[in-house]
Amino acid sequence: MARARSLGRILGAAALGCALLGAGAVTAGATAKPADDLVPTGATVLYWSSGVGPVRQAPTGTGAVTVTNLAVIAQVRALINSLPVSTPHSVCPDDMMIPSWVSFATSKTSTPFTEVMFQLGGCPYARVYQHGVAISPTLGGTHLGEVYARIKTLIGVHDPSPLSARASTAPGSGS
Repeated sequence: MARARSLGRILGAAALGCALLGAGAVTAGATAKPADDLVPTGATVLYWSSGVGPVRQAPTGTGAVTVTNLAVIAQVRALINSLPVSTPHSVCPDDMMIPSWVSFATSKTSTPFTEVMFQLGGCPYARVYQHGVAISPTLGGTHLGEVYARIKTLIGVHDPSPLSARASTAPGSGS
């Protein structure tokens, strides 16, 4: 009888351990960054613009930038890929600000394969689009504003924005 109780305790402890490990795996998986949230290699052209939609061709207008320097494109890609998954938000004030877009294409005549929208108002985040499809979850983290400012500096956009500093300290921009 004592042996059966010991065996029961061992099996119970093993089941509890498996349940805890399983719960931990689910939690870790929920916050893991999906591969689609990464900007893939292959871009030889980067476009930057500020407006309501992604850049589907060479940008025009005030502040639009085209970059063909492969080292700069690689640095921007690495910065975006360094962003963690953002904390989900329910309601955020000022989310209707005009976003900025960074788009990656294989040539000046091709449609960008990846676009990244930076929304720095309210609860700041970055959303990746692969071939026009929005990827979830969004990206963010406490350094989103700093990453955005660094990208603008790398590509030569020199209009200092107070939103960049605000985004790095906004509540809910957690990592």
